[in-house]
Amino acid sequence: MKKLGIFLLIAVMLTQLAACGSGNTEETEAATEAATENTETTRIQHQIPDELDFGGATMGVANLKHDLSYYFADESSSDNMVASVYRRTVKTEDFLGINIDSSTEVDYSNFITLYKSGDDLYQLLFVGDITDTKNLVTEGYLYNMDTLPYVDFSAEWWNAEQMDILRLSKNTYYGISDFILTNPCALLFNRNLITDNNLDSPYQLVLDGKWTLDKFIELGKAVINDANGNGEFYDEDDINAITVADYSQAIAFVPACDQPISAKNEEGRLEMTLKTEKMLQIADKLLSVCETTGFLHCSVTTGNGVGKSFSTGNVLYVREGPASMASAADYDFDTGIVPMPKFDEAQEKYMCDTSSVKLAVSGQTKNAEMVGAALEFLAWDSKNEVFPTYYDVLLKTRYSQDMETREMMNIIFDSISYEIGGVYFGMSPGFCELWYTGAQHMVFGEKNFNALFRAFKGPANNTINEFYTAVEKIEGSLFVEETTADTAAQ
Repeated sequence: MKKLGIFLLIAVMLTQLAACGSGNTEETEAATEAATENTETTRIQHQIPDELDFGGATMGVANLKHDLSYYFADESSSDNMVASVYRRTVKTEDFLGINIDSSTEVDYSNFITLYKSGDDLYQLLFVGDITDTKNLVTEGYLYNMDTLPYVDFSAEWWNAEQMDILRLSKNTYYGISDFILTNPCALLFNRNLITDNNLDSPYQLVLDGKWTLDKFIELGKAVINDANGNGEFYDEDDINAITVADYSQAIAFVPACDQPISAKNEEGRLEMTLKTEKMLQIADKLLSVCETTGFLHCSVTTGNGVGKSFSTGNVLYVREGPASMASAADYDFDTGIVPMPKFDEAQEKYMCDTSSVKLAVSGQTKNAEMVGAALEFLAWDSKNEVFPTYYDVLLKTRYSQDMETREMMNIIFDSISYEIGGVYFGMSPGFCELWYTGAQHMVFGEKNFNALFRAFKGPANNTINEFYTAVEKIEGSLFVEETTADTAAQ
């Protein structure tokens, strides 16, 4: 999000809040429309021609394992979020002369059956499942988005940085834009426990660039309390540092430290990157957390099926996304939210991992001009009303005027990152063991991360090689191979 976008966003939200305080529905709607109109006129404009008209053509949307309720709406509603989504849908349809059909849920197998039959029923795809992410590419079912008319990936409403990360070959198969409402990994924390223990404010630590893995651990250890002194730290009145339902939630701390499971080399080819000194240090820190009595409350260790609820007020942190702030507004204590901690202060930026939905276009699409124009308009228009409303839905009334919390939300959404190995290969051989169960290996006694890496590096590399072999059949040779002359020159 650009700085201009942040100020405009806040301006729109404050206008909406002022209107909401009046209690007059008509005044609220008028204020919202005025704020939206003002935002639209001051923002950088899209370059879609005004005269473009597709004569009522239908753009079918395939929902591949993802909820579309925040993306399209067929009718207006008293729910502010649904109403804003509905208005965006209508504006898009009216501006382009199209009909958006998102009424039918389509699973992966249904879509493939239709695709193979030559059916062009669905053009726009919402891809949320990590297995689908890989298979749709390797099986050749996606359109090269680089060739879509009217789409400007350099525009501020497209996340060019993350799209570059997700581009593993020549073509662009997945788009990330402001149209997507993500719920990235973050940390909710109990502000009362911070105040009661006279600890550094996590908000200030974030702003000062000092919110690190060590600080996360330091604050957590400071609040631990065995209320009844029985040495177990799992009773209702005991205070724990963090609660998780599953050890796999520890995954998010690794990419947050700017330590990817895999990355592109100089040729642009993906390769394993976990065997680093930094990864060993991260593993040691996570292990120390698990070995500190009372720090972690988890269903695996307590055997009760769920971790202690953050809502009890006796836990400092819970690893949740911004969407959880809505329910937190009803708790009996004050809740804050911060991005995942950095590795150290030298790390340039915070990184909040997500494997959220990605936009794709069916390779069967016959009206690429319509799809390109629709994607561009939806991406551009989302910051006018839908995104500010999304903030209000997430924060609800209790935190709606808390500008510190809003600033944290801005930082979190600015810090969204896609862990490329996890997004494409998370459940594949080698990657699954290193990524999704790696944290559990460390917790349950596997203290030698090098040994863990050696055991699964081979299967992970095979997964990568199989991917590129499949894609090269679709796109041709992806990487420049050394010639005999090049080799001799070296």
